Amino acid sequence: MKRYIKSIMLLMVTGTVLYSCKKDFLNLVPLGQVPESSTWADGPLSEAFVNGLYQGLGQGGFHEEMLSSFSDESIFTHAGRGFNIVNEGTLNPSNTGWGNGNYQWNNMYQSIRPTLIAMTNLPAATFDNPTLRDRLRGEAMFLYAYYNHQILRYYGGGPLINKIYGLDEDYTSERATWAANVDNIVKYCDSAALMLTGKSMQKGRPTATAALALKARVLLYAASDLHDMPTAKAKSTVINGFAKPELLGYVSGARAARWTLAKNAAKAVLDATKGYKLDLTAPEPDTSVATKNYISIAMGGGSKGPGVDATALSEILWGRFFIAAKGEGGRQIGLNNGPNGYNNWAGN
Repeated sequence: MKRYIKSIMLLMVTGTVLYSCKKDFLNLVPLGQVPESSTWADGPLSEAFVNGLYQGLGQGGFHEEMLSSFSDESIFTHAGRGFNIVNEGTLNPSNTGWGNGNYQWNNMYQSIRPTLIAMTNLPAATFDNPTLRDRLRGEAMFLYAYYNHQILRYYGGGPLINKIYGLDEDYTSERATWAANVDNIVKYCDSAALMLTGKSMQKGRPTATAALALKARVLLYAASDLHDMPTAKAKSTVINGFAKPELLGYVSGARAARWTLAKNAAKAVLDATKGYKLDLTAPEPDTSVATKNYISIAMGGGSKGPGVDATALSEILWGRFFIAAKGEGGRQIGLNNGPNGYNNWAGN
């Protein structure tokens, strides 16, 4: 009997000790997830988060569905993708037909949100590497500007989202004017260029020059006839009948000033990079050398084939690069478009 009582007491004491040591045994850190607080306290984890921001680029234009099939250059042979809706002119707000993922409205705003998360948290990140922190901030700023510029050039002015929305918030936001969108993008391009200046970047990550180039592109669009509403309305009955022209361009203002901004932005890019063979003062007399120069530029210096100068990579200010081992769409042009008889898809 005494032995039985001792056993019970021993179990009670053991249970008490274990309970006292494991009061928080239900507060477990998920092994398959990284807490937000840990992400911004660790340089590699912060970099991994920023790496994910690039997903919005998709295949960089090398999709199975080629944009040439929106014209008379090719026909997309697989039914059900919505090309006919665009080509027949029957698209409408509820059915816009086919659109590549790297410019679809929803996709771009889904890509903008994580850039805001990164830009909000990185300034207060606690990992001890200020160079990495600034570089990641610059990348996030650039991608925020890039995704917003995709919305601008395909849809006109969109809602300016500059905050991280949480649950149970009012998500409705009016579309901002074309001018406000341009100003917002330019601001983030300037900030990205400042953060990225002097940073060593891997291929595929934006440089300070890439940020300046994106700024120059946006300002060039902004200065064009298409986005000067008095000019565009005079040339297009569709634009003339649009109820909110301020979403499509400038309804007033000095065009010369906008062209000057575009010119200065482009000049800043030219001054910031050497480019490829920009030091030539006359046409190359040697045809073989001229041919090599041309092919090298066309291949962006990236081909390992004969007669390609690798230094032509300097022409690519920012590129979407593909890794053979990943089997990404950018390496499947032959599969997408080759003849069916050779086990390809004959898509376009």
